[in-house]
Amino acid sequence: MRLLSTALCTTVAVALLAGCSGLSQSTPSTGAGSVQTQSRLTHDGKFIPHWSFPASVVPESLRGAIFRSPFQPLHQKKKHAGGSNLYVTEFEGSDAYCYAPNNWKTNGAATGSTGPVSYVNGQAVDGKGNFIDPDGGTRTVIIFSSPCGSELGSFSDTYGQPSDASSADAATGTIAVGNIFDNSGEPGSISVCTLSGGCTANLTNSNMYEVAGVAMDNNGNCWASATNSAGTATLTYFAGCTGSGEAATGYENSYYGGLDIDKNGNLVSISAFNSELYVYSGCNPACTVVGGPFALYDEAVFGHLDRQSMSFSAGDFALGQVDTYSYSPSALTFLGSFNNGLTSSYIVEGASYNPRSAQ
Repeated sequence: MRLLSTALCTTVAVALLAGCSGLSQSTPSTGAGSVQTQSRLTHDGKFIPHWSFPASVVPESLRGAIFRSPFQPLHQKKKHAGGSNLYVTEFEGSDAYCYAPNNWKTNGAATGSTGPVSYVNGQAVDGKGNFIDPDGGTRTVIIFSSPCGSELGSFSDTYGQPSDASSADAATGTIAVGNIFDNSGEPGSISVCTLSGGCTANLTNSNMYEVAGVAMDNNGNCWASATNSAGTATLTYFAGCTGSGEAATGYENSYYGGLDIDKNGNLVSISAFNSELYVYSGCNPACTVVGGPFALYDEAVFGHLDRQSMSFSAGDFALGQVDTYSYSPSALTFLGSFNNGLTSSYIVEGASYNPRSAQ
């Protein structure tokens, strides 16, 4: 993925100049279990994930206004078509695209899109088929109906920059929103929110410094995949998505990454920068490895399962494509990739099925 450079600061114009002026490159620790993939950026002494760089440094006063043209109102509904059930987003793209679920076979064109979206890292489909956009550019969470449908509503993430989200019913129920970092560069968290009431609680834990993925099961428990302040990958469990959380034991990921839950209730966890996937049971807080580590085709931070938990797709940011696998708790087999309509330089990152895993 691209680092924030002087050239890029110029490209994104005045909105980012204040943030860019305070940025310098830094290389994190290379110790075992630490995030050591690329140089990353620091701002006021804080690491900024290279998969979220621009939205992390947008001045607070300009968020929510700079990510649309003067001719396009924020969240304007775009033309779309039904019949698709694999959503794909690019970090620097403005659309969430809809593809056929087996598009790896044909590399077919997207059948529709919805948006606009901005600086999306992780994204998800809820148990009702609604699409959840943790919109990093606007610091909002936007809920779209499906397939590839219109906006149902949105709310501000008042605690930080959203990086991922999970919910059984985003329209009427609780939504767990993972924040990369909280406001003013504070460590990341899980915001507990509803579409009608916004975010009313913020879950933090000393194991959580940078937060990547979040998962909520159908019983309302939630997990955060993160790194601690030393750069070590961690998993934190919040029973009922409340309280101070507990550090999961038996967690073997080398790096943080996206989370999902398969139809058997296993936690599916991407170890992003060594391209592996683990399957765990429990993690409440004791984890038992059920499967893996399975090798991914290439680098991905986020991915999701289909309803039957038989297919898994991930946004391959290194190659600018979506990689699809045959999944079971004991095996992961690469099937193929597609990139039709995607732009590698926009950083292909999010992929989620509708309907999602039955859990």
